[in-house]
Amino acid sequence: MLIEVLIIGVMVGAIYSLVTIGYSMVYGILKLMNFAHGDVYIFGALLCYTLLAQYQLNAFLAIVLAAVAGGLLAALVEFIAYRRLRAAQHRMISMITALGAAYVIQNSSELKWGNQVQSFPSLFPADHIVIMGSQVSVTHIFTLFIAVLVIVAFNLFLKHHKAGKAILCVSEDIPTSSLMGIPINKTVSIVYFIGGVFGVLGGVLYSASYNAISISMGFRGTIIAFTAAVIGGIGSMGGALIGGMILGLSENLISVYVSSSYKDPITFLILIGILLIRPTGILGRTESGKV
Repeated sequence: MLIEVLIIGVMVGAIYSLVTIGYSMVYGILKLMNFAHGDVYIFGALLCYTLLAQYQLNAFLAIVLAAVAGGLLAALVEFIAYRRLRAAQHRMISMITALGAAYVIQNSSELKWGNQVQSFPSLFPADHIVIMGSQVSVTHIFTLFIAVLVIVAFNLFLKHHKAGKAILCVSEDIPTSSLMGIPINKTVSIVYFIGGVFGVLGGVLYSASYNAISISMGFRGTIIAFTAAVIGGIGSMGGALIGGMILGLSENLISVYVSSSYKDPITFLILIGILLIRPTGILGRTESGKV
């Protein structure tokens, strides 16, 4: 059973990492708590559910369309709600706007899909394979593989693509990046778009793994992204991966070997313990800039 528990924990951790990357990128560049992140990801996941369940669309095409829609929605929120407040003297103004955007998306999604739990269609065969004597679902293996593949591809994009390098530069210093000719607004829009795409992918994979989806998952997605980002070091891409993995593994181990009722309290105790030792998170930057 331990092998199965660990594989599921790593799978959930990889999904959490996908959701966290977008949240952490936004904070790393703009120092903005994007409270609408979870609502964007559940909007895209519910759209994917509709395309699969009602329109019987091909799974790959449904996921791509839903992910692009989520990315465009995130970029639209940035353009309408956040961009004009980027230079606001008080960060509280941006936080209130982010909360307002989250409620608008949440209520719009609830008006369309309702707030009841719905059965998400299976994306993979309902078979099992034996790994070291443990029965492991093929769905979990495929989900883990896709999540890791997307994360690796994104890392290569940051290192080798022009837009990826621009994101890294802007995350370090916006004024200097602007002087170097990097289009700040365009780069920030790309960051929000990628964050929305990753969030929707995470939401779809999570819903497909547990065959369930509901509007309430949006708020939990925001809390997960924030918690994992803080654990790993908010603003750090590597920290987002580490934080997501720690969160996924700890939640699954606690649920199986302790109780699912204690999953969230113990997880937050882990968060507090890490912050007591490392206040900036595992890979967070100190005031001197050293990791």
